[in-house]
Formats: sequence, C-alpha cells, structure tokens
Amino acid sequence: MTFQPGRPLPSDPQTSQERTLYHAPRGSGPMATMTREGGTWQWRQLHGDVPDGYGTGGWNDLQAWLRK
Repeated sequence: MTFQPGRPLPSDPQTSQERTLYHAPRGSGPMATMTREGGTWQWRQLHGDVPDGYGTGGWNDLQAWLRK
C-alpha cells in the first residue's frame, strides 16, 4: 500500500473543506500536500529541494504551481 497524505485534491475548490489535508502530484512528478483556510491555500512539495517547493495563494495559484 502506498502512503498517501490526506485526501486526493478535488477538481474544484467548492468541494474542498477548510483545514483538511489534500494531496496531488505536481506536473514534474513529486507528490505535494495542500490545505485551505479562509479561502487561502497553502502547499508544499514533499520531497526534492526546489526553490518553489512551497507557497500560498488562491485556487488558480495552486493549480498553476501543480502544473509545473
């Protein structure tokens, strides 16, 4: 069984819940986790030392980061 931190990230922000841990792969491959509070998302790549390995912003910012 593969370790998966939190729930899979929903395809639209209206179905997400605040203060719930989600996960999704980035376009480049590494798994990332994210959570939402007060409409602001926070995200972090789980492995690899990259300059953009974490950040905060809106849903569109999160989606753009995941595509990288």
